[in-house]
Amino acid sequence: RGHHHGVGFSLEMTDFKASVVAYEVQKSFANKFFSNKNVVKSLIDETSARLLDNLYLLLKVFTNNKEESKKTVRNIIKISVKIGMLQRGDKFNDEERLGLLNIQRKLRTVAMTLVSFYQVDHTYDRMFVIKQLSELEVLLINLIQPHLTDKSVGRVDQIFTIVKTGDFLDSIYLPKKNPEMREIMGRVVEDVNSCIEAGVL
Repeated sequence: RGHHHGVGFSLEMTDFKASVVAYEVQKSFANKFFSNKNVVKSLIDETSARLLDNLYLLLKVFTNNKEESKKTVRNIIKISVKIGMLQRGDKFNDEERLGLLNIQRKLRTVAMTLVSFYQVDHTYDRMFVIKQLSELEVLLINLIQPHLTDKSVGRVDQIFTIVKTGDFLDSIYLPKKNPEMREIMGRVVEDVNSCIEAGVL
């Protein structure tokens, strides 16, 4: 009993929980598109959930807007979950499977770049990150466009509109610009490293 109380308490502490959102999204998407319920088997893993929770905090500090930040992370979860379920439901043709592979590679490149720019001083190259993020966005849109609604394509657009800006990236990487974001980014980097080690990224 005491344990349950603890869980409730930690949920009240933060106003956003990636794992809860992921579960809701998977359930509703599965009901809509798949007769086979066991498509909803692997819920978001703990490492990714922690990364997304910290990303939410990072966005919240940056935008000063709770709802906007929730929406952004929720969109990341929705797109990831839907791609995962399309993949498990065998909805992609060979060309699209190749596209998905390219997305995974690009995501890993972006992740490793974000980490090394944080860990190694004076290596941050704003244009390089923006270029990598733009390429990732195009790959994602090309993959989902034939399968998902315009609303989903809009979600991808919404995510990248925030993160591929000089203002957002500078706030993470220029030590004096936003100390609070810089501190949260330290946790994000740890989470990204854990995801890479766990083979999630």
